[in-house]
Amino acid sequence: MHPLLIIIVTFFSCGQNNASIGENNGENRISQSLNAKIHHYDSLTIPQFFLKLADNHSKDFMQIDKEEFTDFCASNELNADDTTNIKKFFTLKIIHALFTSENASNGSRGKILNIPYFWHWCIPNPRHSIRLAENNKLLKDMKPPAEFSKYNSFADIDRTPYLFISELCMENQKYYTPECDSFATFGWCSEREMAFVCLMELIGYEGKVIVSGNHSWSEFIVGMFEKTGKRHDFIVKVDNTFDNVKWDGTADIPSWKAWKSASKTALWYDQKAHAQSERDKTKHFMVSPITMGRIEQAVVKYLNENLVKK
Repeated sequence: MHPLLIIIVTFFSCGQNNASIGENNGENRISQSLNAKIHHYDSLTIPQFFLKLADNHSKDFMQIDKEEFTDFCASNELNADDTTNIKKFFTLKIIHALFTSENASNGSRGKILNIPYFWHWCIPNPRHSIRLAENNKLLKDMKPPAEFSKYNSFADIDRTPYLFISELCMENQKYYTPECDSFATFGWCSEREMAFVCLMELIGYEGKVIVSGNHSWSEFIVGMFEKTGKRHDFIVKVDNTFDNVKWDGTADIPSWKAWKSASKTALWYDQKAHAQSERDKTKHFMVSPITMGRIEQAVVKYLNENLVKK
C-alpha cells in the first residue's frame, strides 16, 4: 500500500452529508412544493424491488436529467422517445445512484443512501472501528460466519455480493460509527461493484467487474435503438466509487466478451459477482417492508430537493 493511501484512510466524510430523513426543517416545504410521490411496496425480492423502484421514479429522474439523456441520444442518433431506451438508461442510472459513493475516502457515500465507503487491507484498517449498532460491539472482536472462516474477524472479511446486498435490504441498520451514524451495509470499490454486477445481471444487464491497478468498476453491454430502429450496442462503465457513468458506442463488443483479467484477485471479484450461489440467494431474498419504505423515502427526498433546483 502506498503511504499516501494510508494517509487518505484517516479522513471521514459521512458526517458532511448524512442528514436523516425528517431532520431538515425545510422538508415540509419540499414535500408540498413538488411532485415526486411516495410509492408503497409489498412482498418483493431484491431484484424485483430495485427494478420496481426504478420504474416508479424513471419519470422523476428524467425531469432532472432530461437534457443529459436527450444530448446522449442526439449524439448517438438514438430514439429519445423509445420506451426501451428510456427504461434501460434510467434503470441503470437510478440503481447506480443508490449504490455509489462519491470518492475513495472513508465514510464517503452517495447523495441518496448512506452506504459508506471504507478502505480495506491497509494499516490502520478503518473497518476495525465499525461497531454493531445493537450492542456496540466492534466487528474486529467478532468471529466471522462459517463461510468466511479463513478471515481473522468479521471486520476483515471481503464483503461478497449477497452479504452486501442482503444487509442493505434488512430491517435494521446493522452498523455504526460516530462519523457515519447507523448504516445497513458498506464496502470499498470491489465490494460495491461485485454487488452491483450481481444485482444488475439479475435485472437483465450483462456485466463484468473490471479491475485496473488498485481500483474496480463495473461494465455492461447495453443495447439501445437508433432512430432507424437498428440496435446500437454500448459498453457502459459504471463507477460506484466516484459516482460516474460513461457510455461508449464505439467499443469492440466481441473483444469485451472474450476479455479476462490476468489478475487472480480481479478474476475472483468477477467470479463472485457471477457465482450461482450468490445469485440464487440474492434472487430469492425478500426485502424488508421497512427497508423498502426507508429507501423509497430517501429517493423521494433526493428527487424533491433536486426538482426544487430545477
